[in-house]
Amino acid sequence: MIRRTLICWFLVALSLSCALTAHARQTEVPAPLEPWREWVLHDAPGVDCPLLTGAGSAGGQRICVWPGVLRVQADATGATFALRYTVHQRGWTGLPGDAQHWPQQVSANGNAVPVVRQAGRPGVWLDPGRYELRGRIPWSRRPQALALPAAVSLVELQVDGQSVRPLQRDGDHLVLGRGEATAPEADALDVRVYRRLGDGLPAELETRIFLAGAGQAREELIGPVLPAGFAPLTLDGDWPARLESDGRLRVQVQPEHAELVLRARALQPLQSAAPAAAGAPWPSQEVWSYEAAPALRSTSASGPVQVDPDSAGVPDDWRALPAFALEPSQTLTVEERARGIAANEGNRLNLRREAWLDFAGGGWTLRDRIEGEMRRDWRLEAAAPYTLERAQSLVEQAPLLVTRLDEAGAGGVEWRTPRVDLDAGLRLQPGGGERPVSGWRQNFDAVDSTVHLPYGYRLFAAPGADRADGSWMSRWTLLDVFVAAVIALLSWRSFGWTGAGLAVVYLLLAYHERGAPILSLGLVLALGLVVRALPAGRLHKLGEWTRRAALVVLVMFALPFVSAQLRMALHPQLEGAASMSGLGGGLGKTVALQATDAEGYAEAADAAVLAEAPAHMELPPPPAVPAVVLDDPSPVDLQARSSSVQGAGLDKVMVTGSRIKRADVLDRYTQGTVVQTGRGLPSWQGGHSYQLHWSGPITEDQTVRLLISPPWLTRLLRVLAVALLALLALRALG
Repeated sequence: MIRRTLICWFLVALSLSCALTAHARQTEVPAPLEPWREWVLHDAPGVDCPLLTGAGSAGGQRICVWPGVLRVQADATGATFALRYTVHQRGWTGLPGDAQHWPQQVSANGNAVPVVRQAGRPGVWLDPGRYELRGRIPWSRRPQALALPAAVSLVELQVDGQSVRPLQRDGDHLVLGRGEATAPEADALDVRVYRRLGDGLPAELETRIFLAGAGQAREELIGPVLPAGFAPLTLDGDWPARLESDGRLRVQVQPEHAELVLRARALQPLQSAAPAAAGAPWPSQEVWSYEAAPALRSTSASGPVQVDPDSAGVPDDWRALPAFALEPSQTLTVEERARGIAANEGNRLNLRREAWLDFAGGGWTLRDRIEGEMRRDWRLEAAAPYTLERAQSLVEQAPLLVTRLDEAGAGGVEWRTPRVDLDAGLRLQPGGGERPVSGWRQNFDAVDSTVHLPYGYRLFAAPGADRADGSWMSRWTLLDVFVAAVIALLSWRSFGWTGAGLAVVYLLLAYHERGAPILSLGLVLALGLVVRALPAGRLHKLGEWTRRAALVVLVMFALPFVSAQLRMALHPQLEGAASMSGLGGGLGKTVALQATDAEGYAEAADAAVLAEAPAHMELPPPPAVPAVVLDDPSPVDLQARSSSVQGAGLDKVMVTGSRIKRADVLDRYTQGTVVQTGRGLPSWQGGHSYQLHWSGPITEDQTVRLLISPPWLTRLLRVLAVALLALLALRALG
């Protein structure tokens, strides 16, 4: 008895101690600061709320609203609910229901409370304390499921007076089943099956099952879902499902649409496959797609009925594969043609090139970018007369060693990864003549080349290229040919065959030159023919005066053109201030600089700066070279300093290689290997630039010839165009 009394007093003392400790903790703030408690705790909500189990005491998650058991009684007219909450801090507490089924007549401990909407869900705001919330959710037709607050876990459900156990929950919804007061919807399940058979080691079978359920939530067995000779790997989907030992699929069906994905592997080398016989609701016909693996072997699939993937509803990511409609008694046969990569299956590579012609025209400096997929050979070899001088892997961000298989070889590099991203520098000599399109012993799917020519050079045409944008031949359009033919016809009618020949040659040389009198020349010729046909009189005099005015206009527009052509013939570097144009130059219309090469604007800007600068301007002296102080100079540093001082007068340095670290190239080469860096790449963009394009398979022996006008010929043609214009103007003057 005494022991019990002592235990009771001990428990009472312990309770009072905890209460006093809690009160002390709560009031452990100086009195002057007590009014600031709420302001300080504003940014720390829930500090007085209990921690979740396993959350720890430092920075753990706290819960301020603790829900109890939710009791729901549902019938044909609605549902009543009772839910207990323990609230530690004022906040929002959720209620059963949603926007379509809104709770009404809600009370907290017998007192009516307003229901508010937050994030589309109903709820009430409660102060700290213990509450029992009651309410009713009316409906005209009982729903299949009722939305519940996410925090509620314990639920007791009665439907039409009968307790429901076990409960079935779908996320935040409690399944109620269909009501007895309404006509029951027939249970139905529509199944569509699509399979992708992928060749490999081992072969893989991906099955996508599209389900459309109706009626009451239930479980159904469908299948068998896998054909013979395959073992399951993974099962994913929108509905809960599991694969039984007999190969059938147990699915918890809902009145909605869903997709299940089953992946399996073949148990033996793939030669054929056939659907398994299954009863309803499994479909009597499946759609199979076959995906070959060219890297392993060359195969083709054949079946009894090949269908259009779009019409058969095949998933979008399988639309590019051949599709077959199969029944359980039909077989999809896989025919093997060759092991490994087939002879006609090569690398899939694309080439982008930038080429600069030497100022003397003796050779080309090229920079190639090769991208794509490597499937065979595993070496990128340059083809003569091209010479590979340097290479860098942009995949590994490391330089590559250029090697030659024989003394006469053009050089090449070994490649290790299927993905190709190579930056290479090449040299081509001589500068003219016919040459391979790619310069590599590889076939390419597409080749794009940008050709930079110095001042004075012009590209007339590129036989062998699909397109040569910017060349003299590509500038001619159907309208240009029509206008030139009309002017040539007017010249023939005015001066005979000799005049027509002069006009044709002039138009061929100067039609696309900026500021060339084209339409003004045609206007003079047309007015001359009109005046010749008019009878003597006032109208004839008016026509003659009009022709003379047109001649004056022609001379006014011809003088700037002649001056520009002669200046560029003497100094080709002045081509940067001019550009090609269409018909506008013939009427004297000023056309903005629109050349594809970017040197026009730079040259004009430099000329403007020089024009505004004073004639005699003293340049400031260069800054003094700062002294380099070495804390502990080594012999190597001293030698480098002495070499730099002694070599101050050198005006040319040639780099033949660079030493690389083993870590920089992933142990590709032995330590101390010298990798070629090649010559420096040109950076000038002056002169003219042209875009050459090839599409389709470009073989290694496919050639192209660049018809380039050298500076001496370009100068001669400019002078010839000026002379022909002068002859035509003199003939027009009579």
